[in-house]
Amino acid sequence: MKNRLTAGLCVALVVAALPAAAATFVHMDTEELIAGSAAVVQGKVLDTRSFWNAERTVIVTEARVEVEDLVAGDAPAVVTVKTFGGQVGDYRVVAEGFPTFAAGEEVLLFLSADGADFRVTGHQLGDYRIRRTAKGMLAVPTLPDGVRLFTKDGRLGARPKVQELGALKETIRQRHEIIHRRPAVR
Repeated sequence: MKNRLTAGLCVALVVAALPAAAATFVHMDTEELIAGSAAVVQGKVLDTRSFWNAERTVIVTEARVEVEDLVAGDAPAVVTVKTFGGQVGDYRVVAEGFPTFAAGEEVLLFLSADGADFRVTGHQLGDYRIRRTAKGMLAVPTLPDGVRLFTKDGRLGARPKVQELGALKETIRQRHEIIHRRPAVR
């Protein structure tokens, strides 16, 4: 009995010492991201600005992104993307699972409209960085390893994968046309 109690205590201590998952989000595949987005853009982050919200309860960051390719939907030449987190003075808020941006980054973003501003659809699920390699351009998901994704029925969802940028954009264009096709008016 004493050995079982000791073994149980050891297991409990090991489990307690393991890092908890940073965040949990509802899984969204590419079709769900497209369906929930007003636009999908490829562009470059021009600058960022962090500030307190009106209630002074959370820090928000705005990133201005110059749209180089409007992959799908409607968006102006420069979009303002809002996200939670950032730093104002000595105060820093890290919003796990939410996008972060830095000037000069090349991005592919699934965007939902929020008035004149935009938010990234699906938090980091709709946020990719563009990497140039000897073999071509890649769309690299920004979702950190610690974020868990669950489907609507409670199963563990698949994590987004690195994809060839041109192929991903073509898939988005094709699926957007089907998903957002409006019935013909008679």
